[in-house]
Amino acid sequence: MKNHSNIPFFIPHSGCKNNCVFCSQVKITGKERKEPELSEELSMLKSTIEEAIKTIPLNTEKQLAFFGGSFTGIDKDRMIALLETGYEYVKTGKISGIRISTRPDYIDDGILEVLKHYGVTDIELGIQSMNDRVLKACARGHSAADSYRSGRLVVKHGFNLTGQIMIGLPLSEPDDEIETTDAVIDMKASGARIYPLVVFADTPLYDMTLSGKYKPLTDMEAVERSAICYERFIKAGVKVLKIGLHSSESLAAAEYGANHPSIGELVKARIYFNRISEQLKNIDCRDKKVDIYVKEGEQSKLTGHGKKLLNELTERFGIKQINVKTTDTEEFSPIIKCEE
Repeated sequence: MKNHSNIPFFIPHSGCKNNCVFCSQVKITGKERKEPELSEELSMLKSTIEEAIKTIPLNTEKQLAFFGGSFTGIDKDRMIALLETGYEYVKTGKISGIRISTRPDYIDDGILEVLKHYGVTDIELGIQSMNDRVLKACARGHSAADSYRSGRLVVKHGFNLTGQIMIGLPLSEPDDEIETTDAVIDMKASGARIYPLVVFADTPLYDMTLSGKYKPLTDMEAVERSAICYERFIKAGVKVLKIGLHSSESLAAAEYGANHPSIGELVKARIYFNRISEQLKNIDCRDKKVDIYVKEGEQSKLTGHGKKLLNELTERFGIKQINVKTTDTEEFSPIIKCEE
C-alpha cells in the first residue's frame, strides 16, 4: 500500500455564510488570508501543487485538499476555476485526486456532479453533531436530517466520505456524541475526524463561556469522550484521520476547552489503557511483573507523559512492575504476558 500525503490549499472562510458559535476559521486553521483576486489565487494554487510534487516522495500518493472553508459554498465560477486547475494535475497523473471539505447543507446532486467531473474523490462533511438540540444551540444552521441526507448522497455518487464530529459542543452529552459517531458509520463513511471543542476568543462561544452559559470540557474529559467515539470507529472499520486541531499559536493561546497540543496522542493512549484494563481484569497479575507488547512505534502511547498510564495500571491492578515491549501486532492490539 502506498503512503498518502495531502497537498493542503486553504481557502478563505467566505464559502460559509453561517456563523456557528464555536467558529473562528483564522484561529482554527492558523491561516489569515483574505480572498485574493482569482488569477492570483490560481497562481498560488499551481505553485503550491508544483512545490509539493517536488518535495513529496515519488512512491507517495498525492492528493490536493481544499481546506479552510466550505468549498461548495464559494462562488461557483471560482470553485470551478480552482477545480479545473487541480484537475490538470489529476489528468496527468501527478496527483491522484482532489479532497474538499464542506457543510452538509451545501451538497446536492448538481454540486456532486460538478465535483465528480473535476476529479474530486473525497468529500469531508462537517457533521459535528446529529442532535438537533445541539445543532440549534451551536447556531449551526442545518439539521441532523440534512447531514444524513448529504452523507448518503455523497456515498451514493461514489465519493469517499469523511465525517467530521465535535466533542463537547453546547448541550452535547456523551450519548449524543456516540449517536453522532454511529450515524457517520451508518452513512458508510470511510473516514472520520474527531475535534474536541476549543473555545477561541472573539467567538459567541467565548462569551457563553465567560457568562457561564457554557462549561468547556477539560482536556481529560475530552480525551475520555473522544476515545469512546474512536473505539466505535475502529470496530466499524472507519479510519480516523485526525484527532484535534493542528498545533498553532492560536490553539496554545486558547484559554478554555480541550487545547492540549498532543490531545490526539492522549486519546490513543486512553484506548490502549482501556483495552489493557479489560485484559487485566481477567488475569491475576497482582504483585507480579507484566510485559505489555505493542506495535513498533507505539510504546510512547504508554510510556509518555511521565508514565501516567503505566502508573495508573500498576496501582489499579496491584502490579509489581510493567515493561513495555514491541512485537508484530496491530495498532491498539496489546498483548499481555504476566510472569508465572
